[in-house]
Amino acid sequence: MIITLTGKPCSGKGTLAKVLKDKYNFKVYSVGEIFKEEAKKRGLSSEEFNKLLLSDPKYDNLLDERTVELGKKWKNENVVFDSRLAWHFIPHSFKVFLDLDEDEMAKRLVNSDRTGKEKYTDIEEAKRTVIERFNAENVRYQKFYGVDNTDMSNYDLVLSSKNKTPEQLAEIVYNAYKKHFKIK
Repeated sequence: MIITLTGKPCSGKGTLAKVLKDKYNFKVYSVGEIFKEEAKKRGLSSEEFNKLLLSDPKYDNLLDERTVELGKKWKNENVVFDSRLAWHFIPHSFKVFLDLDEDEMAKRLVNSDRTGKEKYTDIEEAKRTVIERFNAENVRYQKFYGVDNTDMSNYDLVLSSKNKTPEQLAEIVYNAYKKHFKIK
């Protein structure tokens, strides 16, 4: 049974997916990692690649088709999709949104170990960038798919990752997942 993780930038989706993998034996499929690899191949930052995608959806379509295909293939397996839109493309999943306030997003971005063009030293620049990125992605999702990632009614569980360890988040998500799918 599939968990789809989405949420605000820097909310800990990738870390949570890793803990679910390690602690509860889930497979992990990270669309974000594939997205970053595609941006890097083109010598672009995530923000620059997002802007390119607004005018050319072919890369989105490639990732989306793969997500749909794997969602069907892995329907009965324990899989976490770390993806902004997997909840939309895999309707039978347990849909989780990780929330985080803008100041904490910026703080995490500045303190992250990201390399290259995504390295920030100023909190205000990081906040502006992370908010622009999230909003640009949502504009793209509305334009191409007619979905609003910020509509919390899309999700089975909305959870703030602020002041919680990845292990605490994983336990909350796993217990809600078991309840959702009636797993003992």
